[in-house]
Amino acid sequence: MHNLEYSLVGAIAALKAIIKLRFNRMKNLLILGGSVDKTSVCLGVYGEELNPDSISKLLSCQPTQAHHRGARQDSNPKYAPYKRGAWLLRLKGSAPITAEELIIDLLSRVSTNSLLWQELSAIYDVQVRIAIHMKGWNKGFNLTAQTVQRISELRASMVFDIYAYGNEENIE
Repeated sequence: MHNLEYSLVGAIAALKAIIKLRFNRMKNLLILGGSVDKTSVCLGVYGEELNPDSISKLLSCQPTQAHHRGARQDSNPKYAPYKRGAWLLRLKGSAPITAEELIIDLLSRVSTNSLLWQELSAIYDVQVRIAIHMKGWNKGFNLTAQTVQRISELRASMVFDIYAYGNEENIE
């Protein structure tokens, strides 16, 4: 009888450990819905013959980053040279700031002249990039019809980068 008690105590302890382990794993899976934790948006103009200074003058705005074709990332020889030039304007935010708010702010910084954007998009690849960073696996954002219309007026493609970090504490 004594050995049976020890066996039952051991089995109960093992079951408790398994339940605790599974609960801790499930607890992180139960984070559903809500706002995206961090968002970055970027208006990018890309082209082989792109001159970033010319784009800045046309848009009446300085980029947050720019480079010519053939330049090296961080002037480091271990990176291959860029295959095309780029003019990039980026904004970042954390919840409760939304992708919608960031895009509105981003696009308010550049020209609204639709003819200018028509010409730019005929020569260059114009993109609005949205990167979302989140814990868990089911979060999201929405864009109003007005914001989608404004992006459309730029004749820009939209690119989405989604980074889901599961249970990790720090997200970058």
